Amino acid sequence: MTDRPIPPQELVPGTIVTVQMKGLFSLAHHFALVTEKKGKDGLPVMLSNSGELGGPGEQSWSAFVKGRPYRAFYPSNLPPKTVLYNAYSMWGTRYSFWRWNCEHFANACHGRPAHSHQVRGGLLLAAMMGGLALAAARN
Repeated sequence: MTDRPIPPQELVPGTIVTVQMKGLFSLAHHFALVTEKKGKDGLPVMLSNSGELGGPGEQSWSAFVKGRPYRAFYPSNLPPKTVLYNAYSMWGTRYSFWRWNCEHFANACHGRPAHSHQVRGGLLLAAMMGGLALAAARN
């Protein structure tokens, strides 16, 4: 059995697409939503919330994926039009790594709590590493 990603042209609007971040944050993933719009290349226009955009904004499939492998999933029972309505209603909000990042945005669009498991996991890991460093320093 092969686990091939669905071609971008076949993704349903409202689908969340994730790609691995590059550089320092390579353990993290960037989240975006597929829109009903198509770019000049025939691929979906994406909606993401990023520091680069300053908040929720549209970008081409290629600008979002940047040649990286992607994962796509639809985490709710909300209809695509509702997910996109939610997304566009959050237009004008400001990006915050800690409180309003791409994962918060994608979850909120699907009517889920605006949480970022990546931020929580990173804070938990930092606390554990700090505790280990403190314990090692005491010995």
